[in-house]
Amino acid sequence: MRQRASRPQLKRDPLGGAAKVTHRAPSRVFTGTMTGLRSFYAPLLGLLGVSLAGCKSPLSPSELRRLAQAEARWEARSFQDYTIEMRQACFCPPEATQWARLEVRGGRIARVVLLDTGAEVPPDKLVYFRTVEHVFASIWQANNADWLEDVVAEYDRLLGFPTQVDFVPEPGILDAGSTFSLRNAAPAP
Repeated sequence: MRQRASRPQLKRDPLGGAAKVTHRAPSRVFTGTMTGLRSFYAPLLGLLGVSLAGCKSPLSPSELRRLAQAEARWEARSFQDYTIEMRQACFCPPEATQWARLEVRGGRIARVVLLDTGAEVPPDKLVYFRTVEHVFASIWQANNADWLEDVVAEYDRLLGFPTQVDFVPEPGILDAGSTFSLRNAAPAP
C-alpha cells in the first residue's frame, strides 16, 4: 500500500514563539521554524527580483557591449575638438529640431550653425544641443530609466559616434520620447 504525503501542518507555540511547520513525507518528517524558512527563501526571492529587474532594462547585454565598443572608438579618435551635424526629434525648441553643425572645443559646444539658413544660434540657446559625449551619457543613463521601454541606437563604424538614438517611452507615457540624429563628424577647423 502506497503512503501519501500530507499537507504541511502549522503548529503555534502557546507562548507566542515561532510557529513550527511539519512536513510529512512517506518515510521521514521534516520540522523547521517559519523564521528559518523565511531566512532561506528571502535571498532567493531577492535574487529573483534583481534578475527580473535586469530583464526590464531598455538595453540588453549585447546592446551595452556595442555601446561600450562604440564609445571606446569615439574616445580613441585622433582629434579632440570636432564638428558634427545633429538634429533632434522631440518637443524641443525649433532650433534643436533642425539640422545644425555643432563646433565642440574643449568638450563644450562653442558654436552652432543651422544648416538650412546658415544662421548662428545665439549663445543662450546652445543648451538645446548635446555633445557626442553627452549623447553617450544619455544612452548609459537611459538603461536605468523606468519610463523607457527601449533604446535603439546605431553607431558610426569608423569613429563610433551615435548616428541615430531613439528613446522609446513605455506605452501611455506622453511627451517623453526623443530621437538624436548625428552625422559628418570631423576635426574642428
